Amino acid sequence: MRTTAGPLPGRSIAGALPKKRVLIVNCYFAERREPVKRSNEVPNALAPVLLGGHFDPEVCEVRLYNEVNSGVIEVYAPELLSWPDMVVMTGLTAAFDRLLHVSAYVRSANPKAVVVAGGHGVRALPRYSELFFDYACQGDVEDVREVIREAFGEAYVAREFRPRYDLAYWMKRIGYVESSRNCNFRCSFCSLTGVGRPYSVNGTDDLEAQLDAVGRRRVLFFNDNQLLGDGRKSFRARLERVRARRDAGQFDYWGGFVTQPFFWQEENVRLARDTGCISLFVGVESFADEVWLEGVNKSQNARQSQVELIRRCLDGGVLFQYGLVFDPTKRTVAEMSREIDVVCETPEIPVPLFIFTSIPFPGTPLFHELLSEGRILPNTKMRDLESSTLSVAPLDPIDEVVGFIRRGKNLRGDRRRVLRHQREHLARYRDALSFDQKIVSNLAVAAILFPGQFSSPKSLFVRNRPRTHVSTTDRLDDVYTPRLRVDSRWAHHFAPTVLVEPSGELNPKVAEDALDTRFRNAERVVKVGVDR
Repeated sequence: MRTTAGPLPGRSIAGALPKKRVLIVNCYFAERREPVKRSNEVPNALAPVLLGGHFDPEVCEVRLYNEVNSGVIEVYAPELLSWPDMVVMTGLTAAFDRLLHVSAYVRSANPKAVVVAGGHGVRALPRYSELFFDYACQGDVEDVREVIREAFGEAYVAREFRPRYDLAYWMKRIGYVESSRNCNFRCSFCSLTGVGRPYSVNGTDDLEAQLDAVGRRRVLFFNDNQLLGDGRKSFRARLERVRARRDAGQFDYWGGFVTQPFFWQEENVRLARDTGCISLFVGVESFADEVWLEGVNKSQNARQSQVELIRRCLDGGVLFQYGLVFDPTKRTVAEMSREIDVVCETPEIPVPLFIFTSIPFPGTPLFHELLSEGRILPNTKMRDLESSTLSVAPLDPIDEVVGFIRRGKNLRGDRRRVLRHQREHLARYRDALSFDQKIVSNLAVAAILFPGQFSSPKSLFVRNRPRTHVSTTDRLDDVYTPRLRVDSRWAHHFAPTVLVEPSGELNPKVAEDALDTRFRNAERVVKVGVDR
């Protein structure tokens, strides 16, 4: 990376290069399939901030748009669609079709715009993605430098990486950073396992650039998938940098994601607390089913008593937050209900932050297993790969599983028990947790009991139309019907991306991607040259 001062090759002293306009969009589908804005979403998108840091600000005007907080761009900011010389899009796996929608709008409004896409959905369907975008990026955010270099020229690549937190209007009290990538575990249902990329720790300069640019925040949140993936030495070194920043007054607390082995050594909890950790998020997945944990390659969660590890964390002065997984292909609704009983009957355990159904992400061992057994439901689409939609054939009758998805994942039938448990839980740790931590704990309970009101207060005024919550029959979002004029060449971008056809067969258009896990392990940028 170039770090010296002075004009770049091809740039005059007077800065005569034409300025390029770059729009970076975090694409998103609301779980409710209604047009809602999740103004209080935590955690939130970091990728647009990092992507923006690779464009030279002297010759690139960059704008960020986050559909999580701001809603679908064609409704709330349609003027942006004709504005850019380049649009860069990212998003989660289920949001893959939103990348197609936005690309169609941009190309229709500005046929000369360069269309770039990356993120989980593109990684899941790398070859298929090449049909739709000028550049399909399967690697990390740094790959955009190669795109800039080829599309605009070397002079438009940032000489120094400086993340664009100044443009991240959705980050207020909480600032997000990333010190490592991927995970060193391979849980069979995890989208990271499907991608197959190795765990890596970011370079020191990269982390320092983020910490310099994020500025003063109340909380610093590490969007790492796993903070302790390469051993304690690197983790300690990163936390010492965090300690220095906190001592200087840059932030009050930090939080992040870890896996259960983090708690095997009490020293890790002490180090986290001493450097200002307010909470850690962990994938517990199950309290009551060690056989299932072993079966999904998550045996690390069965090695020691999970209740004891949770007690160790909370008694050590760090909040423990977690999620549970309902795998309806191997566990019944009754078994999942017992998980909730375990929580409500054990004051040492906090209420889960969320409960989600296992999802057959393309490329994962779970996907291959269920596909071979014919248990991915007909007409399952990329849009359906989120936790409010049943996309697999369950052990129980579908109606019972759908009932749990509608009620159980937000503990609707157990709210009195949950609130009573929360009082007992906070009483148990009243001396270990600070006032701020108790507030965060209560907010976490509100987030699972009242998800719409908590993360998107204005959604109270949005009517929920009927859904089946089954991928075979569930309705599509209204955004699949274009809101603006779309050139006929791009109309096919609004057809849903089908994984398993109504006949139950794998869609041949995505089969090469879905069945070939080796392909997605390579770091590469594909220039496609879509016919304009």
